[in-house]
Amino acid sequence: MQLLALSELNLRSLPRRIGSCLVIVIGIAGVVAVFISILSLALGFRNTITNTGQADRAVVTSRGTTEGFSSLSRDDVRAIAGATGVRSDAAGNQIASAEVVVLTAVSKKSNQADAFVTVRGIGPAAFLTRREFRLATGRMFKPGFHELLVGAAAQRQFSGLDIGDKVKLSDGDWTVVGSFSSAGNSHESTLLTDADTLLAAYKRNTFNSVTVLLDSPQSFDKFKAALGANPTLLVDTWREPEYFASMGRPLNRLLSLIAYVIGAIMAIGAVFAALNTLYSAVISRRTEIGTLRAVGFGGFAVVGSVLLEALLLALIGAAIGIAAVFVCFAGRTVSTVGDAVGYNPQLVYTLTISPMAVGLGVLLACGIGLLGGIFPGLWVARLSVAEALRSA
Repeated sequence: MQLLALSELNLRSLPRRIGSCLVIVIGIAGVVAVFISILSLALGFRNTITNTGQADRAVVTSRGTTEGFSSLSRDDVRAIAGATGVRSDAAGNQIASAEVVVLTAVSKKSNQADAFVTVRGIGPAAFLTRREFRLATGRMFKPGFHELLVGAAAQRQFSGLDIGDKVKLSDGDWTVVGSFSSAGNSHESTLLTDADTLLAAYKRNTFNSVTVLLDSPQSFDKFKAALGANPTLLVDTWREPEYFASMGRPLNRLLSLIAYVIGAIMAIGAVFAALNTLYSAVISRRTEIGTLRAVGFGGFAVVGSVLLEALLLALIGAAIGIAAVFVCFAGRTVSTVGDAVGYNPQLVYTLTISPMAVGLGVLLACGIGLLGGIFPGLWVARLSVAEALRSA
């Protein structure tokens, strides 16, 4: 009863302390908004990478390299496609796509800054190998012609990629003839064309990777063993989900680390703001609290009332921060920073505001509120009645 009575008095005094209360609320709202935003960047990136892989597909590159630096001859491609465990179509042809990747420069729609996207040359069976590929608009490119399909995400993020636009690649301009979707995975950040046409344009005769469709997810071990037993092949064989997860793991870890580090730094600042504000509040009400102590209110009720006030302000700040994130960032498309030197193309993905991120933001706000309220509450509760009644 004492706790409820003191809490009611605290709440009634909030309008008189609106300025100091707003310091706590706005500070916590900023912490929560930044924390959730960066976590959403990491989660959106991870989801895009995770959605790219399928358990019944395998990716093969030359040993010890990533796709951008891999080199596989046509004999290597035939040996890989013909290995045990590769699924065949109705005509008896193995479902495999030998692919070549290059980078090309485009411009972001938002600020016209330079960006680097992947142009992926694919084999005739690519749409069978990757069943999530769907032609969205326009038509399919024709082998032997300088024509491109553009991923839906790349088309949203970068300029000059609409149907009919020209993209400058080796051997002249290439025409965009259509767009495709791929269930929102990382391939939607790329441009597609015929692999042999791309090889000829860049005067190359080796592929970068081969993606195969397996008979089943359980066929991977047989497939990998068959390639390992072939003395003419020096390759690395990956389950497709593992391959793309390994490619995206460093950036995902960096984004998560940034979220927690920046969140921690801002949280420390918000804790000090809450401490200062709540200390000022209890000092200004010291005589009132001393009077309540003199008529029988205990220290527990005093501490509890200060903590409840701090938690209430923290939850209001958390709600404002969460609302700001949803208004400003929900569904927004962003892209990573890329460069051509280390074969680091830009990946387009959508921010994903998950319940887990929101929950962590609320917990962070409550933690700030508790830390900001516990010390002022304990300080005033330990004052003797005589000290509390002394003029501030």
